[in-house]
Amino acid sequence: MLPSGSSVGRLITLPNRSPEWLSPDEVEPARVAGQHAFPDALTVLLVEDDPGDAHLVGYALKSERAPSFKVVHVETLAEAVARLKEGSEIGVVLLDLSLPDSFGLETVTRMQAEAPRLPIVIMTGHDDPEFAAKALETGAQDYLVKNDASSRTISRAIRYAVTRKSAELERQSLAERVVAQQRILMQEVSAARAMQFDLLPRAERLAEPLGRMGLEIEAYFEPSSGIGGDLWGCMEAGADRMCCYAFDFSGHGIGAALNVFRLHALIAEHWRPGLAPSEVLQTLGRALNGLLRRSQFATMLLGVIDCGRNELSWASAGSPPPVLISQGQPQFLDSRGVPLGLQAAPVYRTQTVPFLPGDSLLLYSDAITDAQVAGDSFGEAGLEGLVRRLLAERGEMTVNGLLDLFHAVAPPPNIDDLTAVRFSRLRG
Repeated sequence: MLPSGSSVGRLITLPNRSPEWLSPDEVEPARVAGQHAFPDALTVLLVEDDPGDAHLVGYALKSERAPSFKVVHVETLAEAVARLKEGSEIGVVLLDLSLPDSFGLETVTRMQAEAPRLPIVIMTGHDDPEFAAKALETGAQDYLVKNDASSRTISRAIRYAVTRKSAELERQSLAERVVAQQRILMQEVSAARAMQFDLLPRAERLAEPLGRMGLEIEAYFEPSSGIGGDLWGCMEAGADRMCCYAFDFSGHGIGAALNVFRLHALIAEHWRPGLAPSEVLQTLGRALNGLLRRSQFATMLLGVIDCGRNELSWASAGSPPPVLISQGQPQFLDSRGVPLGLQAAPVYRTQTVPFLPGDSLLLYSDAITDAQVAGDSFGEAGLEGLVRRLLAERGEMTVNGLLDLFHAVAPPPNIDDLTAVRFSRLRG
């Protein structure tokens, strides 16, 4: 036992090892695009410097009755841009690619930049399929060869261009609405993530009791999808006693995280310093049985480190077996028990082992033992191998060292919520 007032104990919170959670600010705000429906009457901006070709196209369109076309004719790209900036109700652009102030596919690019929501039909004197394909890739909706352009051909090309552009804008609108919803969801998940991390023990609140008891806590906690179903915690249970726990809900994401808040609230409501670990789990199990859906449950281990008696007492609801390290040797403790929420009246038992200065207790989530390494489950044998390696090479097992070795064989990101907490009694 360290003397009263000692300040060597501490809580060590390890930094995130997974890829950084994406901030909502990194998602582009959505701009919801309107739909472009095919009208009964349509104004056509004809950009053509050859008077003869312009006359033929204008005549062909005026002969159509359904829809009716109004033709606005300009001879240069600059005039076309000026018309568009006037706010004219242009419905489609018929664009010659050989203009006095622009030539080739650059003409399409410049027009599209000025009017990104308008359908464009290219007109050219050359029947070149390869060139036509490039024009469509550049942003045009259709392609006309002047010598083959009849009134029906031009009208059909305009209809197709308007319909195709309308479908494109609708897809864009849908995609932008999805982005908007994703942004809202990410804001909510980020807020929930911050709230979940706020449930974790704070170093400043534990400094005095850990120092007085001669305890050190090293912890790593990272949900696999921003928020998750894991949590660990500890509470002072008397002058020389510290209660510690770790639990893991079935499932991942928002649903599991909501259950974390439920169980955390139940612990705060029902836990008392004088209760045995088995009594606490029984109370929590009964409460969760009436709250959780049929397929939901939580595994949990709750222990009490008694520095005055040099003992560790614990009860388990099917958690991964904790690792006790005593005199340089690791051993898995019994963690059998019915997961919380599965039975209306579960029964648990409290077990006790010596816990001396220099001993450590490792609590962890099954993200470690269930990890797939070379096609096989890492398992308890893999975890024990890492612990023994650390003890042999460094003389101690730390969470940071454990995760270094673990992530060397099972690199992040983790597919499950990952929690690892080491409670150690320091030598006086």
